[in-house]
Amino acid sequence: MSMTARSFAALLLAAAGICAGRTAHAQPPSDSPSITAPRWSIWLDVGKLEPDIDSFATFYGDNQMDQWGVGFAYAFRPWLEAGAEVGRAHADGVGILAGQGVPGGHVDYTLWPAHAFVKVRGLFRPRQLFVPYLGVGASAAYYEQEIDGQEKRTGTSELGAGARVGLEMYLNRLDGDTRGAYGDGAVKQTYVFLEWQQFSTKQNGAELGGDQWVLGVKFGFGRDTARGGR
Repeated sequence: MSMTARSFAALLLAAAGICAGRTAHAQPPSDSPSITAPRWSIWLDVGKLEPDIDSFATFYGDNQMDQWGVGFAYAFRPWLEAGAEVGRAHADGVGILAGQGVPGGHVDYTLWPAHAFVKVRGLFRPRQLFVPYLGVGASAAYYEQEIDGQEKRTGTSELGAGARVGLEMYLNRLDGDTRGAYGDGAVKQTYVFLEWQQFSTKQNGAELGGDQWVLGVKFGFGRDTARGGR
């Protein structure tokens, strides 16, 4: 089993352990506050993507690409979400002259990764300030590469796998108007999050995935979902 496959397996086992632990706990007493969350959430993030491409830094001057992403999720329970995300990463550098193998003209490389995933959140009490989470799912990507003097190259990858681990901070706790609970408007909960992602997806044997760190803000809205379901 490859290192990536072992990592995915470990994450799946950890997710299963969290789910099992939550199921084993009895329902809280009637006078205890329920753990609730909005049904829907959207987010924006920015960060750096490190492609798993040999000699990437040689031709682009750096081993990372600037990237941004947008996504949404649906909460089946406050601790269990399914979502999707699409992003864009870009880098420019110096290409290789066709047939000569030496540095040539300017090159632009753009990657559009897309992910679908299930995420388990470590949400154990109401108004919890820090919420860790992990997720696993499927990934694919579309790329464009333009090199001076050469034909533009484009392609779509095969379906691959992805994983993410992160930490959310509950901003409502820091807002006196919400008193650590829900907002009165359309946005009920707001989180800022730091996340590490890893995904692997190939196109004609070439790896288009990589590792990335992102910083984002997440907004929750819609009807509530409680720990026991509603």
